Amino acid sequence: MTVCGNGEDLGLPAGSGATSELAPPGAADASGSLARSPDGASERELMVQALAALFACGATLALLTIALPHSARASELGLLVIVGIAYAIAAALHWRTRALAGWVLPAALLAGSTLITGVAYFSAQNPSPLVFFYLWVFLYSSYFFSTTETVVQIVYVGLAYGALLAVRPPTDGIPEWWLVGMGSLLVAAILIRSMRTRAESLIARLYDAARTDPLTKLSNRRGFREMLDLELERARRGNTHVTVVVGDLDHFKEVNDRHGRDTGDAVLLRLARVLAAGARRLDGVARVGGEEFALVLPDTDGAGGLLIAERLRAALREELRHDAAPVTISFGVASFPEHGHTAGSLLRAADEALYAAKRNGRDRSVLHSAALREAGRQDGNPRDVAGERFVAVVLDLAEAVDLRFSGSARHSETVGRYAAKMACELGLSQERIERVRLAGMLHDVGKVGVPDSILSKPAGLTDEEFDVIRRHPELGAQILEHPGLADVREWVGAHHERPDGRGYPRGLAGEEIALEAKILAVADAYEAMTSDRAYRASIGPSAAREELLRCAGGQFDARVVDALLAVLDREGERLAEALAQP
Repeated sequence: MTVCGNGEDLGLPAGSGATSELAPPGAADASGSLARSPDGASERELMVQALAALFACGATLALLTIALPHSARASELGLLVIVGIAYAIAAALHWRTRALAGWVLPAALLAGSTLITGVAYFSAQNPSPLVFFYLWVFLYSSYFFSTTETVVQIVYVGLAYGALLAVRPPTDGIPEWWLVGMGSLLVAAILIRSMRTRAESLIARLYDAARTDPLTKLSNRRGFREMLDLELERARRGNTHVTVVVGDLDHFKEVNDRHGRDTGDAVLLRLARVLAAGARRLDGVARVGGEEFALVLPDTDGAGGLLIAERLRAALREELRHDAAPVTISFGVASFPEHGHTAGSLLRAADEALYAAKRNGRDRSVLHSAALREAGRQDGNPRDVAGERFVAVVLDLAEAVDLRFSGSARHSETVGRYAAKMACELGLSQERIERVRLAGMLHDVGKVGVPDSILSKPAGLTDEEFDVIRRHPELGAQILEHPGLADVREWVGAHHERPDGRGYPRGLAGEEIALEAKILAVADAYEAMTSDRAYRASIGPSAAREELLRCAGGQFDARVVDALLAVLDREGERLAEALAQP
């Protein structure tokens, strides 16, 4: 299977700006309030801390009205009581952020409206200039709360302000002041609500674009992996099946070479329509590579998945049989839990079945079985079955390390994709590209020997702890001690070496470091800089690009940095084109 197909999605990692892991727009937390961040707890903390700050600021302003010259009719005791209550609420919100029930925030905001009314009353001023103290109530509720909660807040403020006007009536008449005040506040609230809606619309487009293939409008590799992770979790809980179908067009490179990329793109679009039309509504369909497609089939066993794959294969053959460039497709099928228990192992099983379909003549569907691993190669030479099993084991180990380190199995997968893209950009052979991809997926396997207390430490590491971290490339090379992984072993062991000789563990420099190891170094660094970690947040793609350029020639090989930036630029252009489409 090729790496550099027509417009293949790069699958940028979490925290990478426009393609970061955005939360689905419109998600709600337990209180009904909108939660728009990837981490619901972080959104909740933002809401609570913002409200605590508003209470503290309001209390300070009220305290200043006592300290500064004020009306002799003002009740300083009443104002001090309000200031004390406001500071107490601010402190409670600040120190109890994670333990608050869902109803606390709306109730606190109602209490804030009451305190504002009390300040206006005890200040003994004409209430008209104090109406704008309610502004933060309108803005906060309009931005953070649900429509129902916002309406309740507005109605309450309207009643409280009306009562205040009745107690201290302005000279120009109560209705006029009430209408002017509430009207001004409503305009501000509507504007904030509209801005938030606009922002959510843009986030929705980014969310879709980051998970959608620009050409076919199917899910891309990232969207597919999220679907697979979700369905696997459901299957584990419900003790049901999930089947993965991976398909690759046969001899598609010849279509591009003979008829041009426009014809190739047209074939991909027609295949996408056939797959989308032939799949069930509950199935997930994705384009995960240049000419590689995949389906997630919930509540489907291997036999059912094979039937679906055969139906789709026949439909595509019928669709394209009269074309000048007839194309067929081969499918590999694997099912949970029979053929794998994790997403990585399930996809590898499906790939094995796909390769078997290719070896056996193409234009066919193959269900994975243990016999595939015992089968001979197409050229008649015996397969290194033990070696393949070893690779499967260390891939599972690398996935477990990722889960332990970041809570996600995607760090090494993403590094592998970046590495393969750069290798393609640098003109490496297809075989070396696939080996580099494998090395990227295994580059951190040595972290299995690093204690959790170091991997997940939120603060800076001590010299002793950093020495432990520095040993992980060497340990990874030891774990990969197998004749079939000699090249990968060398690259993994050197992926923290630097062209200027200041890397580790051996202090290699310049041409002493293999090009593939230099590729891994850049891929790993960019993924790390654009992902959130326990010890720091993502710096974003723009800052990460600047850092790579700054370190090119010293920490990183300049040719490799240029290759990654070229890949990212192309992906950015495709994303912009997708966003520009109606």
